[in-house]
Amino acid sequence: MEYEVTLDAAGHSVLQDTEGYRFSQDSVICANLLSAGSRDRLLDLGCGGGIMCVLALLKKGVKEAVGVEIDARAAELAAKNAARNGLDGRMRVLCRDVRGAWEELGRESFDKVVCNPPYFDFADGTDGGKTAGAKREGEATLDDFIRAGAECLRFGGDFTLVMRADRLCDAVTSFRAYGLEPKKTTFVFPRVGAGANAFVMTARKGGKTGMTADALYVLDADGARTREIEELYC
Repeated sequence: MEYEVTLDAAGHSVLQDTEGYRFSQDSVICANLLSAGSRDRLLDLGCGGGIMCVLALLKKGVKEAVGVEIDARAAELAAKNAARNGLDGRMRVLCRDVRGAWEELGRESFDKVVCNPPYFDFADGTDGGKTAGAKREGEATLDDFIRAGAECLRFGGDFTLVMRADRLCDAVTSFRAYGLEPKKTTFVFPRVGAGANAFVMTARKGGKTGMTADALYVLDADGARTREIEELYC
């Protein structure tokens, strides 16, 4: 069964699946922190229901967005979400494994890559239930997602990743292994006074060393959404 989620004050919306993949606030944060514009072709690896593609097109105005999703049900939902927002001509979805995706998409053919990959190592025993594919690494690992993005990204292009905080070192190691240099990291805190539970990192293909860092708080000390989070839904 599907239900509707409103994205902004303009009334744009997407469909969510009650039993399969459901996007989280992390995807909304990642898409909003993305630096992109009207000349950019964007690739979303493991796009799920297409939320980051839709937001990149609506809010950043990218020229084209392509999503790659291995789960057929989620890929179908992403195509529906493109259509309901009038984005059919600028967004397409490929139902396939991210590994080797560059053979179909073309090497160095995208200006921007975004990715909200599985958060948990397959070996850690986490039970993801019906949404396990969206939460856990199965056969495609974090390293596989980063390699695919690196292959598809043009020299000088940016790869923006959202990931669980305790996998920061894994992300940096894989980025650098494929010629991507971390340039900016935003640590995401669930509330004021708590530790970071996620990060959004942007790495540049062929970039020089040197990274900036900042923080984003979801809830304030009183438990209300912060102004920065409220602005994501404007």
